[in-house]
Amino acid sequence: MILNLKRQELIEMNKFNLVIVVLIAVVASACSADDSENGQNEPVGKLVNVETQIMKPELFQSQLRVVGNVETKNDIMISAEVGGRVMEQVVDEGAKVVEGQTILKLDDAKLMQEKARLEAATEQARENYDRLQRIYNEDGIGSEIEVLNAKYNYQQNRSALESIKVDLENATITAPFNGTVEDFILEEGEMASPGMQVVRLIGTDTYIVTAGVPGRYADVVQNGDEVEVWFDTQNADTLQGSISFVGNSIDPQSRTFRIEVLLPAQEKSYKVDMIANLRLNTLQEENVLVVSEEFIYKENEEFVVYVRSEDEDGEAVAERRVVELGPSFRSNVIIRNGLNPGEELITIGSAFLNDGVRLNIVNSRDNEFASN
Repeated sequence: MILNLKRQELIEMNKFNLVIVVLIAVVASACSADDSENGQNEPVGKLVNVETQIMKPELFQSQLRVVGNVETKNDIMISAEVGGRVMEQVVDEGAKVVEGQTILKLDDAKLMQEKARLEAATEQARENYDRLQRIYNEDGIGSEIEVLNAKYNYQQNRSALESIKVDLENATITAPFNGTVEDFILEEGEMASPGMQVVRLIGTDTYIVTAGVPGRYADVVQNGDEVEVWFDTQNADTLQGSISFVGNSIDPQSRTFRIEVLLPAQEKSYKVDMIANLRLNTLQEENVLVVSEEFIYKENEEFVVYVRSEDEDGEAVAERRVVELGPSFRSNVIIRNGLNPGEELITIGSAFLNDGVRLNIVNSRDNEFASN
């Protein structure tokens, strides 16, 4: 009796649940029909938030950074032209001198003695030549060969005297140009011989930076090109210089060719052998479309980007574009074909797109896209 009662209760409960399910289905169907009639059906598919960039032609530049050394056009070792003891260093190391100013003096005592001897010998030879010539011409005494020998002896002594005068001048070492006395090789009291280096003089009027450029850029780096120069040891702004010399040979060891960059004359803080950084322009193209490589994707051996388009309902959707790439520098790439000025390139969010995906434009930038 009890079992029959429980079975009857279960049957009644199942009937109740079945009625509830049927009612829910009817209500859902009615709502769906109402939505359909009211045009409220949403199209199936995901909606991606993106940013876009209006493409504009711009200037593209690729650059090369090299490291060079500061030099001066006048950096020389002055050598002694005569022998003698260093008698006096007229200026100190580091002194600024002008062209013709005395830097160092050598002992010229022996030269002075030799000059005095030659002056006497020259005067004696001149008088002897004059006397022989006079009596030969006036009295016919002597011979022509004696007169000629006297003449040649006089000329030889006079030439030797002029030579010793030059040596005396060279005993005083002067600056051949405006500059700074960098170093005395010989100290006072030391002996100098002809050809021995005695002092280093660095010119301060013209500074240059010399650097080696890889040989593969030989056809793009030209004399007169503008160059940016800056120093790691200074806080000054980047300087603008120009290439004043381009070498015509490749160094067999480093495979580089030499360039020289003339530094602005108004700067006074240069030091010889300072390390300088140079930025050279290796390519420049105007009115080209430039895209960051992070928004370019490789698919099936093709390079593609995504641009904003519209579907038949006027909704914003992504359009897949195959593009042809040109030269690149850093993260920027020239687009040769596949994009047109004025089109909206999808930037942020493009990694989540496929052709035809619906878009929600979060931000559209109208300024130039590529960053330097």
